[in-house]
Order: sequence, then C-alpha cells, then structure tokens
Amino acid sequence: MHKSIECVQSDQPRLDTLWPDGEEDPCATVRVTLSRERAIEVPGFVDGGGDSFDPTRFPARHVQAARGRPWFMDAMEARAGDGIAWFRLKHQIIDGAGPLSSVLGPADWTHGIARPFQNVVADPNPNLTVQLLRRPAGEWVGIRAQSRWQPASGLGIGSGTLLDLHGEIGHVSMSVVLVPFPKSASVAN
Repeated sequence: MHKSIECVQSDQPRLDTLWPDGEEDPCATVRVTLSRERAIEVPGFVDGGGDSFDPTRFPARHVQAARGRPWFMDAMEARAGDGIAWFRLKHQIIDGAGPLSSVLGPADWTHGIARPFQNVVADPNPNLTVQLLRRPAGEWVGIRAQSRWQPASGLGIGSGTLLDLHGEIGHVSMSVVLVPFPKSASVAN
C-alpha cells in the first residue's frame, strides 16, 4: 500500500503555542502542514505558463511603524505597482530557513496592503493560512491583495495571490479583528 499523506504529531505538549512571559493565556498557536512535492502526469493538462514580473521598475517604499519602533517591515525592501505589492528580504531572518521563510513575512502583510482605510483602527490578524503551488524562485515575493471589513461585527478578512518573478506561487488568507485605537490623554481631557 502506498501512503501519500502522513500526519505527524509531537509528543511534547504545547510546542505549537506561544505564551507571553508570565501570562496564562496564549497569544498564538502555530500549525504547519507540509506536503512533499512529487511530479505526476495528468492527461490533457496544459500548464498556462507564467507571467514575467520586474518589481525593480517600481520605486522603493519605506513605511514607518505607527509608533516609530522597529518592526518586521524594516527587514524587507518593498515596492508596489500594477496592483501588486512586492517584497524582498534584506537579509535572512533565520539562517538556513529555506524558501518558505521568504513567503511568510510578506504573506502576513496581505491585509495591510489592501485595507480599506489607513490608520483609523488597529487590524491584527489572529490567523494566517498560506497555500503554495510551488516553491518561490528568486528573492522577490509579490502579493495581489484584497480585503473586506464589516465594522458592525468588528471583523474583516484579507486574501491574496502570491507571486514570484515567474508567476503565481500560491494564495494567502486571514481573518482580521478591528480594534479601536486607544484614546490619547489629550483627547480624553
């Protein structure tokens, strides 16, 4: 019998959950599903080929963190044009992490790229789902992003098509929680 899918679970409890120091409640849970690539023949299937992109033809963008502190965007070069936001890591975040690591940071920005309003509410994403058709080729990862907000429920969603210089590599999706900014002391008085 040929086994094509295998589930692996850790015997170590709570290795997939992160807790802030001294807190009882977790702040994040990580779940990863990896699929082994293997080529198969599909009669009649014709690969449409890929597009060709050159993000260097767009000007570099630098976005500051809302509070002026360092953030993950400082580790990436960002460019945007033709409805696509492009990112390239300035240096490896984790040595030897492989090509998937170049996708996860930009994928996490999908909702922020296409949010309907800027700087009116905080909009963290409590989850992130990335599905890849193939490994990214090269340093650049692009996102053709979209998002929707429902202020009446305080929720939103973000999604996008992930690209490299040769075309589509996958999709990303996330939920978003809309959170009012804290009122400043000057506004409260």
